[in-house]
Amino acid sequence: MSKTAAVAALGVAMFPCRCGDHVEKIPYLHAISAAIMFVILAGFCRIFYRTARLKPSRQSDWRASIYAICGAVIILAVGVLALDKVTGGSISSSVERLTFYGERAGLIAFGISWLVASLALPVLTAPEERVSVLPLVKK
Repeated sequence: MSKTAAVAALGVAMFPCRCGDHVEKIPYLHAISAAIMFVILAGFCRIFYRTARLKPSRQSDWRASIYAICGAVIILAVGVLALDKVTGGSISSSVERLTFYGERAGLIAFGISWLVASLALPVLTAPEERVSVLPLVKK
């Protein structure tokens, strides 16, 4: 999944969307690549959610909630952008830079879920599952 998302991210970067005076080199390639990438990132949020739900701690329940919210934000962002494309730009005609805002929301949501999944945040991890980001000091 991560390799497919990486290839899709390359498609997003190499083939920018139609913005302002910029013309798309290959129509719809940016949108298709972004949709693939974001659906996979939402899939990762689902995997994180299911893993957190298997653990019997209060912190894992909190993490599961965060993963669910992040996944929902990603899907909502993709949905709004897809709806805008299908309706011929009905939303982007009144919201300038809609694509930028949608992609930004999806990336921030995934970044939050990835940070939470790192198990380095003390509030969101039980002491026995916490990963230290600092080097171990021997006494």
